[in-house]
Amino acid sequence: MIMTGSSEKHLILIIDDEEVLRDGCRQVLEKCGYGVLTAGQGSEGIKLARERMPDMAFIDLKMPNMSGMEIIEILSRDIPDIVLVMITGFATIVSAVEAMQKGAYDYLPKPFNPDQLRALTKRALEHRNLKIETRRLREEKDQMERNFITFVSHEMRSPLVVIRQYIEALNAIAGDRFEQDVKEIIERCTKRVHNLEEMVEHWLDISRIENGTLTQQKVSLSLDSIIARSVEEMAPLCRKKGIALETNIPRSLPPITGDTESLVRVFTNIIGNATKYTPEGGKITVTVKNDEYYIIVSIADNGTGIPPEKLPLIFEPFYRCAEKNEKSSGSGLGLTFCKKIMESHSGVSDVSSRVGEGTNFVLTFPVSINTERNGSGEI
Repeated sequence: MIMTGSSEKHLILIIDDEEVLRDGCRQVLEKCGYGVLTAGQGSEGIKLARERMPDMAFIDLKMPNMSGMEIIEILSRDIPDIVLVMITGFATIVSAVEAMQKGAYDYLPKPFNPDQLRALTKRALEHRNLKIETRRLREEKDQMERNFITFVSHEMRSPLVVIRQYIEALNAIAGDRFEQDVKEIIERCTKRVHNLEEMVEHWLDISRIENGTLTQQKVSLSLDSIIARSVEEMAPLCRKKGIALETNIPRSLPPITGDTESLVRVFTNIIGNATKYTPEGGKITVTVKNDEYYIIVSIADNGTGIPPEKLPLIFEPFYRCAEKNEKSSGSGLGLTFCKKIMESHSGVSDVSSRVGEGTNFVLTFPVSINTERNGSGEI
């Protein structure tokens, strides 16, 4: 925009090698109150755009030395908020689609009249204003989320720790003097506090992953040791619930680049999630396959499964798959954390499920680029 006294008006650039068309567009748009720049060649128009930062540009498709497509591609990259419209006497669906793919908002076929020019200009500038407002609102939302994470960190963690410590002290002081019903109430309070602490920690970790402050020591490592440690940690819970936990892992896996602690949390989260929906006598199987480029880990159970309408939502924050009459524990952030950690490892998380048959989580890891192949050291 350009300033005129206390008011603002949109600045529009017209790039066309026809002088008559440039002058005609300039006169129409200036009468509407817009500021107008004109250029007869692509290079001149790009230079003007970079210097004056117009809000909108009309660009002729067919020009000598530089095509309109090239100009659209350059301006959409250099000036993200600019709205670009292709002017063409050879309007086809193919050229219109190509222009849109390169960053154009719309196209204006020749010949056109002043009313068409005014209408498209008004619509395009409204689109620009809406896009800028949407980005501003998104930035405000992101800032609010960051502020709320800070609030959670400082205002919730400490009180929860204190509450847990008081409950533990109460248990230690009372010993066996409490009746059974009182002990059950205290135990339920302890579990709720633990769930809240878990939720806060997961939430903070997800925030740290997104803003790049979660410490991850990325080194070359083998997934079989990660899986072995995760299975060892989850085995007591599986035994307690009467669930078989089996593994099927090749003897030799190529290394990946990753952070051990983060990946152990991913596997224990997913296995732990499977135990919630696998009945006694059920089975959880961890299977690993690989080629020279990827390692694919499948964590499958034969539990209750996930309804198809819920499947796309399970990686969303705070989403839980429990039915209305089911008791559900946990923070609702475990799978979100897993997905974020996988993304930070350039990996992919996927899930499939059938109600009554079970669920299968599939984690795909890229093999470390430093892997030596064929024993020659060549990549």
